[in-house]
Amino acid sequence: TKTVTSVAAMQLVEQSRIGLDEPLDKRVPELAALQVLDGFDDGGMPRLRAARRPVTLRQLLTHTAGFAYHIWNDETRRYLDYTGIPAIGECKRATLGTPVVFEPGERFEYGISIDWVGTIVERLSGQSLEDYFREHIFAPLAMNDSGFLLRPEPRTRLARVHERQPDGSLAAIEFEMSQQPEFFMGGGGLYSTGSDYLRLLRMLLGNGELDGVRVLRRETVVEI
Repeated sequence: TKTVTSVAAMQLVEQSRIGLDEPLDKRVPELAALQVLDGFDDGGMPRLRAARRPVTLRQLLTHTAGFAYHIWNDETRRYLDYTGIPAIGECKRATLGTPVVFEPGERFEYGISIDWVGTIVERLSGQSLEDYFREHIFAPLAMNDSGFLLRPEPRTRLARVHERQPDGSLAAIEFEMSQQPEFFMGGGGLYSTGSDYLRLLRMLLGNGELDGVRVLRRETVVEI
């Protein structure tokens, strides 16, 4: 999903609708009020301060804006637990308000930055990510099995998610991305097939016409 969102953002860069290194505080008011999580006090309350530098699209695309994932960053996890803000996988807009864990541009941290990129694509295009991807990426590449929302027929081909058990075996579990999200995550949640995704990769490698790519119409649909 992050790859598709990044393609969408770079389409807008190519159209000169946004610059990679322009400050985003004027484009996205929420990022103008960006806060840095500076630890916790003795009572467990988060210490927040205003960010000293603005965020850029390049920083978001390269995971250097300061946003983290709660599953790998203990401070972000502790902040979500303290505030009751849901994890990003619940597709709630409140999660985008999570503070950064360092100054923008300071270092790399894998996190929700690309979810912000998706929001920027929506703001600039006036379309939801579902509609933008379908019109500007999926339809031109004939990626007919790709999207956030599962249609009835692809659902019949949906791959099961499995979880490792204590004895090392795998067991199928119930798992599905929200089909009524508050927002479409730029960082995850798309469904697709192998041949659809290969079309995207072939395009990125420079073969825009995708000659010789065979579409398997009955492929298993997987969450990416």
